[in-house]
Amino acid sequence: MADFFKVAIIDDERDSANSLIAQLKRYPRFHIEGVAENATSGIEMLKKVMPDLLFLDVELPEMYGMELLSELDNEIKDNMRVVFYTAHDKYMINALRNSAFDFLLKPIDRKEFEIVISRFLLDNETKPVVTEKIPVASSSKESSFMVILPTGEMRMVKTAEVGFFRYVSERKIWEAALVSGESVALRRNVSAEFLCSFNKNFVQVHQSYIVNMDFLVMIHDNYCVLYPPFDNCKEVVVSRKYKKNLLEQFCIF
Repeated sequence: MADFFKVAIIDDERDSANSLIAQLKRYPRFHIEGVAENATSGIEMLKKVMPDLLFLDVELPEMYGMELLSELDNEIKDNMRVVFYTAHDKYMINALRNSAFDFLLKPIDRKEFEIVISRFLLDNETKPVVTEKIPVASSSKESSFMVILPTGEMRMVKTAEVGFFRYVSERKIWEAALVSGESVALRRNVSAEFLCSFNKNFVQVHQSYIVNMDFLVMIHDNYCVLYPPFDNCKEVVVSRKYKKNLLEQFCIF
């Protein structure tokens, strides 16, 4: 059993971070090792501090909290527990618990905070060795990512729901084409490089298209033929630039 646990906080709202600090001071075994107000300083802090418990704001100015974790990849402790927190609606809790140890709402309710702390202590004191990694950037079909809808609501999207991404040049954004027939717009700072690194099945085939390889049947006349429900889609073209990379990755000669 650890004598104390290192805690870090990443939150761009100083008042919110201070409120969290005040709650943590009631627990002498938790030492606050660092507080960051943006993603860049947060990443550097995590590499240095290597906390046991991280409280991470879902929506930072530069990126989502989940994106921040995916950028760290293998540079943080495998057994670091992440608690996401945000001011958004409660429907996010069950969705995000698939990608985090727990979830809290702002302003943080004292009883809910106590439950999270109790879960953390129980988890650490009954499992001396923890090797489970946070599945933020997993290649699994069950991995998810989060988008902010035009209404301001936040939505989790499973990678298995995505047939392909298209780049909308007029809006300068990527959007995901889903099995439901919906097109979900991503934030402007989401790049093709990030999407392809998020899941190994996301492969760029054109400057304006990224395909989920699970839906690719074949390439015919430089167009992607996809499995249902995308079998009537005729827009996903493969450019010469990306075709070579596609062949190198997936073809058996």
